[in-house]
Amino acid sequence: MKKKAVGLALLFLVYALASILGVWMFVLLKEHMYFLVAILIADVIATVFVWGCGVILKTASTYDPYWSLQTFVIYIALLFHFNNWSAYTIIPLIAIGLYSARLTANFIAGFHDLSYVDWRYKMLKEKSGKLFQVVNLFGICMFPTIVVYAASVPLFIYSTNIGINYGWVDFIGSAIIFGGTLLELISDLEMKKFIKIRKSRDEVINIGLWKYSRHPNYLGEISIWFGVAFILIFSNPNNWYYLAGAFINLIMFMVISIPMEEKHMKQYKPLIVEYIETTSMLLILPRKRKK
Repeated sequence: MKKKAVGLALLFLVYALASILGVWMFVLLKEHMYFLVAILIADVIATVFVWGCGVILKTASTYDPYWSLQTFVIYIALLFHFNNWSAYTIIPLIAIGLYSARLTANFIAGFHDLSYVDWRYKMLKEKSGKLFQVVNLFGICMFPTIVVYAASVPLFIYSTNIGINYGWVDFIGSAIIFGGTLLELISDLEMKKFIKIRKSRDEVINIGLWKYSRHPNYLGEISIWFGVAFILIFSNPNNWYYLAGAFINLIMFMVISIPMEEKHMKQYKPLIVEYIETTSMLLILPRKRKK
């Protein structure tokens, strides 16, 4: 318990300093370039700082909470910067805040101490060897930062009140974020319940949402970023191209995250092959018949 408290205190300090550094860099840069470029540079610098702290603390898990807090911290900073407070901007703030709070709480619940490392990090470390810190910086830290930044751009633009048409349909985007967050929460609770009742590690989950989708938690995550884009686009359809970030996030899950996770599970869950054949990857759909 003491190690967990110390570890979380150190992570809190790292993120507090990273936030201060990011805001400071944005203030320095915003007068010299477009605000989205200034945000990106500040975001990248903050990411490098978090990575560097991880190297010092000798853990690759320092970055884990970053992408779940990234959008919320930047968005609230922009609302202060543009002094743009209204129901139209506050409701998305609450929506993305609940999303960040759920993910952060989930991380804290599973965190034991700074020695904790996700299985993906272990795999990358084994494959990269001496180049692990390079892979750590660009693969584990920088890549998610860029993807989340791209998916968050519609919300950042929405915060400016510059040439933005606000309308009640914007709230549909926030409703999608709320729905995606709820989907993630239910999925996580069902997975925790299954882990408690399963008899062996090689069993495949077959309860709740997981009976109809192999990755309902990822479906929730993907939905959230489309909700972020719709907050801007529903009242400003000419900005449809800002859906690009949400699509990049979708492709990341379908091409990288899901195949990697399912390949890993095949190593110790023989029944996963049948589960893959009969269960939808993302959408919640009726089970297919066995081949």
